[in-house]
Amino acid sequence: HALTRRGMGVAWALKEGMKREGLSEEEARARVLVLDSKGLLVEGRSMEAYKQPYAQRRERIAGWEFAGSYPNLLKTIRNARATVLLGLSGQGGSFTEPVARAMMENTPRPVIFPLSNPTSASEALPDDLIYWTEGRALVAAGSPFPPVGYMGRTIPIGQGNNAFIFPGLGLGAVLARAREVTDGMVLEAAYALYDYTQGHFPEFLYPPVSRLREVSPYVAARVMQRALEEGVAEEERVKGLSFKGLMEFVRSRFWEPKYLPYRPAPVI
Repeated sequence: HALTRRGMGVAWALKEGMKREGLSEEEARARVLVLDSKGLLVEGRSMEAYKQPYAQRRERIAGWEFAGSYPNLLKTIRNARATVLLGLSGQGGSFTEPVARAMMENTPRPVIFPLSNPTSASEALPDDLIYWTEGRALVAAGSPFPPVGYMGRTIPIGQGNNAFIFPGLGLGAVLARAREVTDGMVLEAAYALYDYTQGHFPEFLYPPVSRLREVSPYVAARVMQRALEEGVAEEERVKGLSFKGLMEFVRSRFWEPKYLPYRPAPVI
């Protein structure tokens, strides 16, 4: 599978999120297993410099059963007993039925996100993943997909798209006049999206795209709050504001598109 720098950014966010939840750097690193076209990233293997921080220690795979020089995706899932699988490879169809079923052996509710887009690059189709895992997998995709019907249930497929994060992150940074966009601000935007979804759509993995204009101000206010905590916000008018005050500040400056009425010109 191709491994993009975007994929490494996701690996960083996962690691930092685990550290925020209490794990050490080493503990978090051991739980984020990254693969490229040659298999699992392992120290001592030839790879580009940007991949090296996410290469596993050799002792991490001691005792694993696999063929070839390095574990492939299926062997990594089975040996590491992975419970979350994220696809950022751009390789359509790379999450096969054996891969999905291997995830089910590790947890009753596997998380499987084929996040590559467009649709043709999706690592798997959501309806396949739902059927292969007997309706048990938590599935979101990078492209929009319709709900999946399974055994009398209608399962919504969330769109795991950075459009839920970047508008609010950028707006918050601009309104706070932040000297820099810190790692903490980026991570705060992700936590803000999670908290918004839990509060408004607890049965969903992501909010509907139609609610993006509600999500973005919330993310922006949380980003501003973090910028203030980290001392990088230079906008004097937001200093000392509560979160409610930050929300009001954002909403008062949120752009509303309005279009003037028009009439077609007569055909001459």
